This record gives sequence, C-alpha cells and structure tokens, in this order.
Amino acid sequence: MIGPYNVLTMILAGGKGERLSPLTETRSKPAVPFGGSFKIIDFTLMNCVMSGIRRINILTQYHAQSMTTHLQERWSFLSGELGDYIDTLPPKLRSANGVYQGTADAIYHNLDLLEANRPDYVLILSGDHVYRADYASMVRRHIESKADVTVLCGECSTEEASSFGVVEFDSKDQIRSFVEKPADPSPYQKDGKCQINLGVYCFSTKFLVKRLVADAKRGDSAHDFGKNILPESVELGRVVSCSFKDISPGKPYWRDVGTLDSYYQCHMDLLAAEPSFDLLDPRWSIDSRFRDFMPARIANRGDDRQKWSLISSGVEIGTSKIISSVISPRVMIGDGSKVESSIIFSGVKVGENVKIRNAIIDEGVIIPDGTTVGHGNDADFEHTDNGLVVIPRGFRFPGQELYESIEVYTNYDSFELTSEENIPTDPGSRITEEELVTSDTV
Repeated sequence: MIGPYNVLTMILAGGKGERLSPLTETRSKPAVPFGGSFKIIDFTLMNCVMSGIRRINILTQYHAQSMTTHLQERWSFLSGELGDYIDTLPPKLRSANGVYQGTADAIYHNLDLLEANRPDYVLILSGDHVYRADYASMVRRHIESKADVTVLCGECSTEEASSFGVVEFDSKDQIRSFVEKPADPSPYQKDGKCQINLGVYCFSTKFLVKRLVADAKRGDSAHDFGKNILPESVELGRVVSCSFKDISPGKPYWRDVGTLDSYYQCHMDLLAAEPSFDLLDPRWSIDSRFRDFMPARIANRGDDRQKWSLISSGVEIGTSKIISSVISPRVMIGDGSKVESSIIFSGVKVGENVKIRNAIIDEGVIIPDGTTVGHGNDADFEHTDNGLVVIPRGFRFPGQELYESIEVYTNYDSFELTSEENIPTDPGSRITEEELVTSDTV
C-alpha cells in the first residue's frame, strides 16, 4: 500500500542471462553474487522495502532454486500478519515448452494475481540492475500526472545507447516514441546524451490488462514490454517519463550488469577512493540487520594512490596482498599470494604463491599453489574481449579430476533428469529412465 492506494509489485527475474555466462550456468541472473555478501536482486528488493512496498511477486524461470534459497535465507523477515510477503512464481506451464515467451507474456500468464488482489496500480520491475530508487515517489508521480503508464528514464552516452531502449519525450515529459536498441542512436541524442528506458514501469491496472490481452492475441508479437507494449501504449494512452535522478536517494547511480565486463566494472566502482556507488544504503537505520552483511572496506596504499578492497565475513588471508578486489565470504587465501583487481566468490580456496589479476573466480573453485591467472597466460580460461578472465564454478585444474564424479550431486541447479550420466551409478540405487518419467515423485 502507498497511502490509500493498492499497489502490486511484479519483479521480472527469469532471464537466462546468457551474456553473463558462465556465471549464470548454475544460477539465475538476479541470483548472481554481488559485492561480496549480496545478490543482484537485493537492490531491487531493498528499493521495494524501503519504499514501503512489501507485497512482492518474483517471476522466476531459469535455475529458480538459486533464487528461492536466497530469498529464504535473506528475506524471510517480512511479516505475513501485516500482509507483507515476497513470493516466487515459476511459469505456469501454459505454453508448449513451459517458459515465458517474453516480459509481457510473463505478466500476462499471471493475470490471476491481479484478479485476486485488484490493485489500483501495478509496479513492474527488473531484478538485474544495480541502483537505488524510491518507487513510492514514482507511483505518486504516476497518480498526479494521470498517466496510464509511467516509465523510469535515465541517460547515457550516445555510444552506449544502442544497448538500451531509447526514449523521446516532450517538454511536459510525455513520451512520444520508444526505439528499442537502435543501431544508430545519434538521431535521438541531445548534447551527446540519449534518454533511455530503465525497465521500471508503473501501470494503471485496467490499462495494463487491456494491453496484455491484446498483445497475447497477436501471433507476430515478441510479447515484450520494450518492443511491443510500450510503443503501442504511446499510441493508445498517456505515457509519461519519470527522471531517475528525481527519485534516487543519495548520489544517483544505475548500471545494467548484463555483461561480464559491466558486472566487473560495477564492482570496480565500489572500490574507488571516492566510490560512485556504495553498498551501504543511506536509507538503512543504524541498527538495520543489513549492516551485518556489509563487507569491510580496507585500504591498501599503492605507489601513487590509495586502493581499496571489500573483505567479507569468514575470510582467511595469510601473508598475502589483496589490492582493489572484492573477497566474498569463506574465502581462504594462502601465504605469498597476490589478488589484484578481481572478484572472488564465496568458498574459493586460493593456494600459496598464487597470482590473480583482472579475474572473476566463481564459487568453490580451488586454485593450486603457484598458479597464475590473468597475467597473459590464460588460454585455458574463459575471458572477455577486454581481457577479463572468468573461472566458472566447477572448474578443475590439472590433478583435480578426481572431484568430477561427484559434481552432479553438488551442482543442483544444473541437474537434468534426462541425462544418462546424471542417473546414480550405484546398482543398488539405479532407476530406469521409464521409472523417472512415470514416478509420482518427479
């Protein structure tokens, strides 16, 4: 509830996140770790809670268990007695392959929630951006402007705009056009900047339902908000923009962490001497439980400037150097090692005399003594065009093949019943493929 108004929140958290692969091979994109002790979706959820919006539905799809586990561990404090909740909603299997066909299709297949709750307004959010916003202010702007749709808008350089939906609006902030990921954004730029759609929408419920139903009937639609719903809404209704800087508490910061390089750079932004973004939310109370999850911010003095790192709880560091890096919980780093400009996920074990630079090391990887990563000898590792090295979860260095036989039991999100190699090999527990298909327990 926002004042006297009934607001229902739907968070789209089901994308494959292919551009973040291999980090998304065993988890959903919004469940990718961030800042040591958080997940990407925590920022959207925190925005909801701090905006007084606490009836939240999360639409999941791929690797949903990773999301469900995190919500149970971190977000179970909301009071059901007061009507607060965070629910995860898997696909309802109404399509042939059981998955949503687009962002609009995801909301369309959950219209029963709108029927049950009868909200005045529906807030539609994305679970894979890093930013802070007061959604309550956006909803109030929507009401005051008598809009059918309000779109949160920001700006970026003309060079970056081809990766986003570009927006044009008039002097009264009424949106006149949407252009989804234009190959040449220059016709839409002003002073070297383009206005872009940040993927946060407030809809008047009746208008939303009409648009979704009409879109579902079109066989040639991509069933996507940016490509279909919003352009049509401009023609048929009143669509207004809401400036991100007007509803962002503290210093405005927004980043799409949809690629490995942008995900990495967002972490490096945290480590600047004067960071453009801080994990400590200015809206938290002094005794907020979320302060307990904050990693320590520790300075290392370099030759020419002060360099910072974030060190999470339960970390063991020997006589080693940590420079401009994010170290997640329960990481162990041996003597004589050096970790520089890197992101180390939880449970990683770094041996002695190891050198790591410009790398992302996923959960549970064991790095042998004397290994060098990110120093130009990375043929065996995945890396981006910008030279960022990524070692995925489950990666085995030479001599570690012994552990491969138990990977299926430790990597639950990627377990597939149809794969013959994933059926237990113990003769006493082996079951046939036919039994798997017909079993009532599957």
